[in-house]
Amino acid sequence: MYGLNQSIVNNQRFRVRDMDNEQIMSTFGNIGHLLNIAVERFITIGEIIAEENIDIKGDMYEAAKEARDAGKSIERLCDVSPLGGMELRHHIEPLKDYGAIILAARSLLSSVTRILLLVDIIVVKKLLTAKKRASESLEKLESVMNFTEFVRAFSVFGTEMIELAYLTGHHRNSFKEERRRAQMFSARQILEKSIAILLTSSKNSLIHSDCVIVKENRDTVFCQIRRAMDLIHFVVKDSIFDSAKHLPFEKQASNPNYENESIYTTIKRIVNLIKRYKYQMSYYESNVEGNNNSDAYFNFLDDDLWKSDKNLSSSSGCGRMVNNTNFRKHMSSESMDLREELSMAFEKLFEKAHDFTDSPYISHNHRKNILSYCDNCKLEFDLYLNTIMKDQHENSGGQLKGRDPELGMLSSLEELCKQLVVSVSSQIEDFNESLKIASKLVKSFHVLATNYDIDNLNQRSTKFHDCCDHIFDICKLLQHIAPTERLQVQAKCLAINLRIYGPQVFIAAKILWKYSNSSAANENFESFSDMWKWLTNEISMIAKKILVSINTTKNERETETEKCETSDKLSKPGVPATDGDGEMVEYSGLEGKNNGDLSTYQSKWSEDLSDDNDILKRAKNMSAMAFLMYQFTKGNGSLRTTQDLFTQAEYFAEEANRLYKVLRHFSYQVPASDNKKDLLNILDRVPTFVQALQFTVKDHTVGKAATFVKVDHVIRETKNLMNVINKVVSKCFECANKYKLNLTGITGGLTSGAVRGDDNVAGGMCDSKGTTSSSEGSM
Repeated sequence: MYGLNQSIVNNQRFRVRDMDNEQIMSTFGNIGHLLNIAVERFITIGEIIAEENIDIKGDMYEAAKEARDAGKSIERLCDVSPLGGMELRHHIEPLKDYGAIILAARSLLSSVTRILLLVDIIVVKKLLTAKKRASESLEKLESVMNFTEFVRAFSVFGTEMIELAYLTGHHRNSFKEERRRAQMFSARQILEKSIAILLTSSKNSLIHSDCVIVKENRDTVFCQIRRAMDLIHFVVKDSIFDSAKHLPFEKQASNPNYENESIYTTIKRIVNLIKRYKYQMSYYESNVEGNNNSDAYFNFLDDDLWKSDKNLSSSSGCGRMVNNTNFRKHMSSESMDLREELSMAFEKLFEKAHDFTDSPYISHNHRKNILSYCDNCKLEFDLYLNTIMKDQHENSGGQLKGRDPELGMLSSLEELCKQLVVSVSSQIEDFNESLKIASKLVKSFHVLATNYDIDNLNQRSTKFHDCCDHIFDICKLLQHIAPTERLQVQAKCLAINLRIYGPQVFIAAKILWKYSNSSAANENFESFSDMWKWLTNEISMIAKKILVSINTTKNERETETEKCETSDKLSKPGVPATDGDGEMVEYSGLEGKNNGDLSTYQSKWSEDLSDDNDILKRAKNMSAMAFLMYQFTKGNGSLRTTQDLFTQAEYFAEEANRLYKVLRHFSYQVPASDNKKDLLNILDRVPTFVQALQFTVKDHTVGKAATFVKVDHVIRETKNLMNVINKVVSKCFECANKYKLNLTGITGGLTSGAVRGDDNVAGGMCDSKGTTSSSEGSM
């Protein structure tokens, strides 16, 4: 919160120099007044909610009073009218008391957060109350003994379920974690499908009350409905009341739930742990060792050790000595925690790898390769830990000599992950075949049961159970390699329900064989058969989604590698690419894949390197901007703070809009053809990615953890936009070469300022103080 307010104040200082007395008074007065009005509206809604919920009324009114007082304080402190007769050039800081405003803002944030939590508690209580009522009505429904009571109890249960479905559907997107949203979605799915067969199974149980397997058939449905309700209860309660959510980011990271994680998630956690340690060591190098270009890392780290000594460090040499000592102690503790967390993560990783090696459906060669890659990971991990301990002891700041153990360990993890994917992919054909065979067997159950052929029914049930085991085992492996938590949760829930409902399909068939003339038994089998069809269809779809997601991620990595490999071809003809140019092209260079032979365009591009080539100049400017943002993630370049990064991202989006207009004018020259269609298809994607980047930049965050997430999202959206720009520019050159079109002077009625390609656009958007350079005017 302090960093946010300080950034606002610093930005306001520089703007004040260009404003006159009246503008300053009006600006600050309006800010305080509008903020107080917004707070008052927010409080009013909270008080209305409190009137309807007596149990939180006292706490709500107390929090509302604190928020109202804080809003009025900010409005009063922003009122600069007493300075009206003073010369503001001698009072560049018109706010009376920065400290008071910061305290008032903190108080407002605290009280508003408290109000939001109280409202969340109300929502959670409503959800849990609805779930409790539905559970109670389900128990009554399970204990009925005749049709009259059943109809009455089922009517009550249906009403309660409608209320629960409405509340869960209304608030299903309120959960921040993707895993929780996926769990809620899966629970609602199973509830909906299970209730559909609850009626027929209960009816069958009431008619054939003396049959044990009929009761087992019905009890399974009741059990699955309860499990789905319990999952809803867990998701709702865990998302609000879980104390781990209120811990700092570092404390959360040290308490992972490895038992419920997939292999993909565990590997991702290991990589994040390594990156976190690398960030800290980079900060140590840039600050303790004397490099001042380190503000990028300062925003991502826990700087509690530095707050008390920051001013001392900047004004005296002894301050840096104190910070050096404190930071070494801090890094020693961090490296110890890192070793413990990594050791636990690798232990769980190797345990989960046994799901692959113990699977009877994985071939011997794949099993052997997996074990070999696991052993390689263990060796690389031990080497990495030894290097950390050695570097920490020698205070070398993480500088590794010779072969980098970090890269070796990451490479071994990647190879293991690839082998796991290959092992599962090799079973997909057999997996799909098992799904088809099982579906055919279910259809045959009905024929055999109605024909009283119990021998063939029992014989085919063995094959059916084998298929169910195969499907379940492959689903478990797919869950491990799924790249998103949503796919992981859905694969797990579907596999569990298939394993439970699969045998019940055969039991329903036996009931039909025993009571072949019963319409209730026939309806019961049809309902379980429909459940089986739905489960297999969903599982088949999820398996396809997982494999497509894996291939998409793989293609993105290959694209980045190919960009690096073609960097020498994309430099100016006759001029060898420097290391910096290669790094720049690796991140944001023009892409030539699948756009014809690059050598074909070399002469064309060399001719178009004039000042009139608007497309190439705009693309180069954007590439340079993207490279600066890429350097920021490495702690290098002219972007010093996260605010500099966000400002650069805004300029990047604006430049993309201008390039889009230029490209749109060029597309008018391309004659109607498949090439023009492809060009327009790619070009139409640019505004979407521009808008996504702009929304991400404008998203307000509070705190280091939220800022870190925002930085990650900004970098990701920048990459997405740059990839589209790469494709559309390459397509433009392909069309220009094919149809002999002119790439110069294509802007038509656009203003010269909108198409002027200044070389300094990306070179210095922000100076070290955060002010905008002169290149802003040219944008």
